[in-house]
Amino acid sequence: MKAAVYRGPRNIKVAEVPEPRVSGRQVLVKFKAGSICGTDLHFYRGEWRWMKRGRIIGHDACGVRADNGERVVMVPLVYCGRCYYCLRGLSTYCMRGKFMGLTSDGFFAESIAMRPRNLFSVPDGVSDEEAAVVEPVALALHVMDALKPNVGDWATIIGQGAIGLLMTQIARMKGCRVIAIDLLDYRLRLAEKYGAEFCINAAEEDAVKRVREITRRGSDVVVEAAGSEQTVQQTPFLVRKAGKVALVGESKGYLNLEDADEAVFFTTYISPVEYPLAVQLLAEKRVDVKGLVTHRFSLANFEQALRTADNPAEKPLKVVVTA
Repeated sequence: MKAAVYRGPRNIKVAEVPEPRVSGRQVLVKFKAGSICGTDLHFYRGEWRWMKRGRIIGHDACGVRADNGERVVMVPLVYCGRCYYCLRGLSTYCMRGKFMGLTSDGFFAESIAMRPRNLFSVPDGVSDEEAAVVEPVALALHVMDALKPNVGDWATIIGQGAIGLLMTQIARMKGCRVIAIDLLDYRLRLAEKYGAEFCINAAEEDAVKRVREITRRGSDVVVEAAGSEQTVQQTPFLVRKAGKVALVGESKGYLNLEDADEAVFFTTYISPVEYPLAVQLLAEKRVDVKGLVTHRFSLANFEQALRTADNPAEKPLKVVVTA
């Protein structure tokens, strides 16, 4: 079968690989659609070099069960359910776990062997393209649940790529007043469409100064979704005292906490818990992912899909790959 295989930086190729072996309680899932994530681009660019060569990438996708024809979203976290973290509801950090597409083979392949508990049914009203973008919706729900903003709180979202735009949508659903920060006007126009009250182009004005002017004390919650050390280092100056900061795009960088008294900083990743709600919100049309899909390619053209996702001139947000 065909799959997108990591061979090294700038070297992810569609190659023939063996069909997956279905063992134990697993079922075979036929790939329908998936989306390229910023994580995939970190490996492609050579920014993260710990990916094992020969690994199939991809961790956000949907497919069809070969045994019963059910359309499903696939959760990439393999967890035991019995270790210290799993028993505390933190299966993302399972001590025996794997993250498909990162620490084990992922979803950009014609077939995948999965355990049924990692599969969630896709309602008829949700297209394959929408189901290919469930993971960042689940991530946004997870982040906002961790931040626990109050209605009317200021939420500053740094970075308005696909992840940041979904953070903006979920923050608005939570009743927040959203400040969107980015370097690109077309992304900020989308942020405004999705409910951001203020949009700041950090290439044209001092984002920290402007957020302080708007909020008068600093933002109640801050989400770093831009994925750079520079924006990580901005967060202590954007958050109010005793506020909260979620580092989602990047967690490296020096934090000057001199004025961030009692502020809470944390990193976070996806968890399987939010997937059912993410699918439900798509089915109810309460979250828009269709508007984030800017490019579409077949699995056979995966290399072109990656180059497009990595090319700012193409203005990519979500690049979807189909079977």
